Amino acid sequence: MDLQYALLLIGVLIIGGVALSAYDKLRFDWGRRTDFGVFGLRRRRDGAEAVDKAAQPVPVRRPDAHFSGLDLNPAAPLTDTDQKYLRPDAVVGPAAERSADYYLYQELETLEHVAHMPLNLSLGLVDPVAQVETSAHVRRNMPDEKIDFVITLPGKGPVKRNRALGIYKQNEYLLEKPRCIYGLGYKTGLWSDLGTDTEYAQYSDIALALQLVDSRGAAGESELNTFVQLSLKLADELQRPTKLSTSIEQALERAKVLDEFCGANDVLASVDIVANSNSGFSGRAINQVATQLGMQFGKMNIYHMKNDNQLGCRHQFSLANLFAPGEFNPETMNTLKTQGLTLFMSVPCAYQPVQVFERMIATAKTLCEMLDGKMQDHEKHLLTENGLAVIRTQIERIAADMQSSGIIPGSETAMRLF
Repeated sequence: MDLQYALLLIGVLIIGGVALSAYDKLRFDWGRRTDFGVFGLRRRRDGAEAVDKAAQPVPVRRPDAHFSGLDLNPAAPLTDTDQKYLRPDAVVGPAAERSADYYLYQELETLEHVAHMPLNLSLGLVDPVAQVETSAHVRRNMPDEKIDFVITLPGKGPVKRNRALGIYKQNEYLLEKPRCIYGLGYKTGLWSDLGTDTEYAQYSDIALALQLVDSRGAAGESELNTFVQLSLKLADELQRPTKLSTSIEQALERAKVLDEFCGANDVLASVDIVANSNSGFSGRAINQVATQLGMQFGKMNIYHMKNDNQLGCRHQFSLANLFAPGEFNPETMNTLKTQGLTLFMSVPCAYQPVQVFERMIATAKTLCEMLDGKMQDHEKHLLTENGLAVIRTQIERIAADMQSSGIIPGSETAMRLF
């Protein structure tokens, strides 16, 4: 009995210590909260604006941003010719046969990635606004040499956060590509983003990262040279050496390869739901059915299927109006009439995209049954089971190609790229 009381007392002390630590972090962070957008990553190509003709199907515009913490699927059908979507009439070979262990492997892969996610030890004491802010950066806490040109400033430390960040902020405006400054905690030994750390943080090493590819294409030699000069200036101020992850020539070649990789895999899977009758779909019925299917009305005034997995974008796929203006106005939803809807997903930004696609198609079939519609592809052709199988095969090959390149669909790396 004495042992039980002793263990209980130790447990209470541990919980109290964690709670006090969380409270201190909350107190330190409280004064530095800032508002930020919750839209997803940038699209790879700048598309034309949606057409204004109400009689024409119009794609949904997607926002431009450079961080994750996605509140919607980070892609939508676009009008620009650079945006690719999977075709049900594409010429593909037979799909690879799946072994009996295929789905078991998928589940083990999910568990492995979740196991590497940062733990939340706040015990519910974190302010909700601060928690939303932190969620946008929780996975991006260290440089990613798969897609970043990294320059490290090693040393024994400590370097104070405000000093390093202040010098960096004074010079980063010279860069165009997404960039970030990280620090290796002086006491924790963990990498973190200086922009989201407390002002009391100290570091042994500093690392600067420049993303090699963004929506405008690959980084050029001028951009890389500017980045190196910024790093040298910071190193001089902190009296530290510099260590490049690769040479500028190798970084240029890597940027070119990444840009080609993105161009090949930046694709959408979509299906249109077209009304069988001339009366079309009513807004009230759309809202009722979408809600029954588990979709939520959200950003861009469209519906989203929430992603319950910690990996991948926050929503698996989205539902929009096929016709102008593409969105749904909550104030006029009860009087809305439309002849079509569109479901869409970003293949490279979905974790386990084949499973997401299958769920999207199951949702599309239910919408057809409950709203009296039929499935069509992007070019208004009837979607058959054979056509869906062709799209599924293409998704499988994209996922395999990405994994062989070391970039898992739905990972933080993938969402930064796409």
